[in-house]
Amino acid sequence: MCDDAYAWYTKNGNTAQEAYKFVRGEIVKIAHLAREGKWEAIDEITTLGEVFKWKIAFLYSDGQLIPVYNRSMLETVTEKLGMDEPKKKSIPYMQRYLLQRKGAEDLFTFYDQLRQLIGKTKVKSSSEDVNAGQKFWMYAPGESGSKWSRCQHDHIICIGWEELGDLSQYDSLEHVREQMKKIYGKPGSSFKNDGLAVWEFVHVIKPGDVIYVKSGISKIVGRGIVKSDYIYDESYEDFQNVRKVEWTHVGMWDAPHNSALKTLTDITKYPEYVQGIESLFHTPSDSEKRYWWLVSNPKIWSMNDLAVGSAVRYNLYNDNGKPRRIFQNFLDAKVGDAVIGYESTPVKQIVALAKVSKEQDGETIEFVKTEALKNPVDFATVKATEELKDMQFLSNPQGSFFSLAATEYELLLDIIRETNITPVEKHIETYTKDKFLSEVFMDESSYDSLVALLNLKKNVILQGAPGVGKTFTAKRLAYSMLGRKDEEQVEMVQFHQNFSYEDFIMGYKPTEEGGFVLKPGIFYNFCKKAKSNPDKKYFFIIDEINRGNLSKIFGELLMLIENGYRGKNIKLAYTGDDFTVPENIYIIGMMNTADRSLAMIDYALRRRFSFFEMKPGFSTNGFRKYQSDLHNETFDKVIEAIENLNKVIAHDDALGAGFCIGHSYFCNQKAIDKMWLENVINYDIAPMLKEYWFDDPQKSKMQIDMIKSLLS
Repeated sequence: MCDDAYAWYTKNGNTAQEAYKFVRGEIVKIAHLAREGKWEAIDEITTLGEVFKWKIAFLYSDGQLIPVYNRSMLETVTEKLGMDEPKKKSIPYMQRYLLQRKGAEDLFTFYDQLRQLIGKTKVKSSSEDVNAGQKFWMYAPGESGSKWSRCQHDHIICIGWEELGDLSQYDSLEHVREQMKKIYGKPGSSFKNDGLAVWEFVHVIKPGDVIYVKSGISKIVGRGIVKSDYIYDESYEDFQNVRKVEWTHVGMWDAPHNSALKTLTDITKYPEYVQGIESLFHTPSDSEKRYWWLVSNPKIWSMNDLAVGSAVRYNLYNDNGKPRRIFQNFLDAKVGDAVIGYESTPVKQIVALAKVSKEQDGETIEFVKTEALKNPVDFATVKATEELKDMQFLSNPQGSFFSLAATEYELLLDIIRETNITPVEKHIETYTKDKFLSEVFMDESSYDSLVALLNLKKNVILQGAPGVGKTFTAKRLAYSMLGRKDEEQVEMVQFHQNFSYEDFIMGYKPTEEGGFVLKPGIFYNFCKKAKSNPDKKYFFIIDEINRGNLSKIFGELLMLIENGYRGKNIKLAYTGDDFTVPENIYIIGMMNTADRSLAMIDYALRRRFSFFEMKPGFSTNGFRKYQSDLHNETFDKVIEAIENLNKVIAHDDALGAGFCIGHSYFCNQKAIDKMWLENVINYDIAPMLKEYWFDDPQKSKMQIDMIKSLLS
């Protein structure tokens, strides 16, 4: 925002006076913090430019800071003095390191030594000799970088003000400003900056000058050498004022400090600033890593579907033989560079981490997927993060391979790790068939049948009365087939009447801003994770499977879960994109057969599942051993009574075997406590029997009294 005299950021105020008051307050705050030596608090202040705020801090630091304010310069000198990985350190940390190295030496004597050290590492401006009188310019390619793609493609810089026509017709800076006042109907405006930009673009810039292209005020996205005089090119619809440029670097770098809010600025008179920018463009050594943002479109190829450890060869040229956008990025990428894997559809989200595995060979470049994210990060989260607003991808998303500043990559990784713990090698408990049989109280032949059934059908429903241990069994069945208790390969969800396709597969969810965003559901993400690891088995467990509207929840995936259709594609309802249920997913559902309130499963789903009847395990070897180890006569009598009661229930025409009382009510005890046993009978078994024989209270009372008599 600006008036005739001042320019300021709207975030600092709506008027020049408001902005002045705000900035003054920030300066005072920094001064107080510096006097108290609170460097970390100063480091967290983002309202002022980095160099500016540390200059203020130095003035009030009483000699407790070294007068080096540019982060890149701090990294250079601390690394030369022996610090490990300064790029990962904060400015306060580097300042303390330098003060320690200074020791008792005079501050400014030490500073002169650092300046000499910086001078020794200074990088040449370009591969060619610097011309006498060469100037350095900061340039903005249109509002919000709108013309940057054109500049890269056509090897030009360009400015607007088309209403002025051919800019070479004006013989003085004042002539330009007077014409602007006339054409734009603002006789009271000075057009100080705009007029100067036009005049300098035509008359001051010379071939051989260096152009730095900025994005916003804090990022550098390109560097080039001017190759022509001014050209008025009417073949362009707008921004017809151009100069030819040879782009030497295209990417994304953090500027040494924030730049001015102007289209064109001569920065030649700030040699330290120029040197700081030039230091960004030196060729990285083998030990330096760059960071990238790779976009995949599943209609062409899917980062999500790529298996962890698998590589993809990416063409540097499109189907028309033209270089891909931001071509320089593909040329700059080196083996080992870190890559954020992003999918542009159906849900815009970060889905994986990867790295460059083979550098470009003139035709392709290779990436290898290193990690699939269990919980992908929505694009909305990235876009809402203020510190990422100048990302190359956000500035202009046209393309597929974008550079990331180290700070941007680290912040993105922090966001990812909030919901995706760093994979670490950890000891995972082994889990065998014998362990299953010792815990689950199922006979060996039933276990073998269940495993064979799940391997064959891929989908099994464990059905049975309350207390037979369906949920307990489901997880341990998965563990036994995996051979270990790996929670990363097991997912569990509970269906209910409000559970929907939008929760399970994909749907629109409300945002804090009042809109809606398409988000993947739990089964969608689970399928993507399984597809990323095709050599592993994955188990999806659904508790209370018959409590949900199954046709509504599964939608078009009702066909894909069938074993014969695993691995085949179907179009998703919301996006029309192909989707598949991988062959390495096994679905285990649980169903309570004693709940009269539940509807029967429809036949379309029933034929896609096998149904395994789980019975009370009182007679299994495992339970008999558990019972024997307790050595309690009262407990033995109660168990015998429950077994007899189950026979009565099984033969009752209104009930049946599906209503028998399960063994889990009586498990997980190391010794029998009389109060615990009474509570099980009074508050678990008795209410259930009253419900079973709600129309025959005498029968339920007789059975309850018979069991209670054993407790006395």
